[in-house]
Amino acid sequence: MNVGGTGEPPGGPEDVAGRADAGAGPAGDTPGDDPGAAGGDGGAPRVPVLPGFREMALRRMSQDRGRLMRELAARRQDAGLSQTEVAARMGTSQSAVARLESGEADVRATTLERYAAAVGTEITWKLQD
Repeated sequence: MNVGGTGEPPGGPEDVAGRADAGAGPAGDTPGDDPGAAGGDGGAPRVPVLPGFREMALRRMSQDRGRLMRELAARRQDAGLSQTEVAARMGTSQSAVARLESGEADVRATTLERYAAAVGTEITWKLQD
């Protein structure tokens, strides 16, 4: 999970799902393309990109997010709540809750926390090595 950020990549959910160039990374990910790199406008030097690291991190986050959403959906069902009831508590639509529960979308941490609160639980964040 993305702790301290928005939980969503710069280009939104479409930036992660459905990218044909998943191995290439977004524009500017190659050394020398960053105008803020050393020799540019005086910004800090760019940290080198490790091949495959972004994809590995995205895959792990996707698996963790899917597991979290399955657990939250089970808690919703245990509480006897429908997707429509949860949606009303969150101020969104039932279809948005269904998409959230599918675990496929790259959602913001605040959205996950709102869902958890709507089903009567909370998410605690922990960093691991």
